[in-house]
Amino acid sequence: MSGDEGSADALVENSLPQNIEADDDVSVGSPPEVDGSIDDDALPTNRTGTISSACFNLLSTMVGGGSLSLPLAFHRAGNGFLAPLMLFATALVTEFAFRVLVASAPAPNASQRGNASFESVAQASFGPKARVMSTILVSFMCFFGTIGYAVLLRDMLEPISDFIWSEKTRLTSNFGMLFVVLIVTPLCGLETLTSLEKYGATSMVSVLVLGTCVMIRSFQCVVASGTWKIEFWPESSRLALDSIPLFISCFVCHYNVHPVHNDLQRPSKKRVSTWIRWTTWSATSYYMAIGFSGSLYAACTSDGNIQGNILLSFDEADPLLFVGRMCLALTVTLAFPMLTIPARDIILRSIEEYMSRQRITEENNLEEPLLDSHDSGDATVEQNPPSSVTSSPFSHRIGVSIIVFWSGAT
Repeated sequence: MSGDEGSADALVENSLPQNIEADDDVSVGSPPEVDGSIDDDALPTNRTGTISSACFNLLSTMVGGGSLSLPLAFHRAGNGFLAPLMLFATALVTEFAFRVLVASAPAPNASQRGNASFESVAQASFGPKARVMSTILVSFMCFFGTIGYAVLLRDMLEPISDFIWSEKTRLTSNFGMLFVVLIVTPLCGLETLTSLEKYGATSMVSVLVLGTCVMIRSFQCVVASGTWKIEFWPESSRLALDSIPLFISCFVCHYNVHPVHNDLQRPSKKRVSTWIRWTTWSATSYYMAIGFSGSLYAACTSDGNIQGNILLSFDEADPLLFVGRMCLALTVTLAFPMLTIPARDIILRSIEEYMSRQRITEENNLEEPLLDSHDSGDATVEQNPPSSVTSSPFSHRIGVSIIVFWSGAT
């Protein structure tokens, strides 16, 4: 497709064992074949993720409330040419980044669930300081993302709270959001993202309904007014530059690439490429549709502009957009575990690594020092990397999830 994609494919090819051809639909540790077909009894059970679950989980992390700012980006950058081009370019870079992340992880083993993580790849590439920095960045991204989604959810559910209680207080305004936080908390204690496949699919259906509501109202207004406000270029270069962060933010989900890939069954080059392509370009198609159609609604507003949240540009009493707002509330609700689990796993991995280092130090202190204690300790730590946090008991997972999720949402 492009030079970037060719480089990424080469990286993925190099990550496969030498005895396996890159184009073969075979992964490391694949089950034996019987008469030319796969022996079902030999299929590995440790990996449970399918291509569909991988797509839904990454899409539900990527596609959400941020897509409602794309009409503004299209309106500013030129919805007829430059904005679609910028979105397409961002999608290409995103797909390349996904492929590089997968290729940077250790070679997959189809019989064992992987334990690669964003911070472990950062450490292998740039050293221990990069691990610390990436850990902090991912934790903050998930934490502040949870805060933003909690505020958005509260605003979406506020009409329901006002309908139930006549007197408006801080408690009643936040009741809907707090109730949803309580209901969704058990999902944050699930072992892997693959367990959220059905919730991810529900989230995608919900966001499609939301986008359909926006497109219907936009085209209805444009057809009724007879005004099609299509611009090929922005009014100034500053408006185009201001739109770049809006495009980039809609593709942020990189910290969940490794957790999803770790659980993917038979992670061959062909299956990984299918997963990455479907995820990237499904999201891009949706973004293109809602961005272009929503930007047309600028011709129907009083000042000719689009709000940062396209829903704010429509009539609050519109019943169709009320359905869209409830779909957005559902999408945001189901996105909470996708933001909480990565931060939870980082904390658990850090605790496990710290305890492992403590045990190694105590064991070394009990033994006679045959080598320099510092060099010996370092070598032992490198040989005992933190294991996957999926072995952590549910009580630990749900406990850390409550701390992360509730502190951010409330």
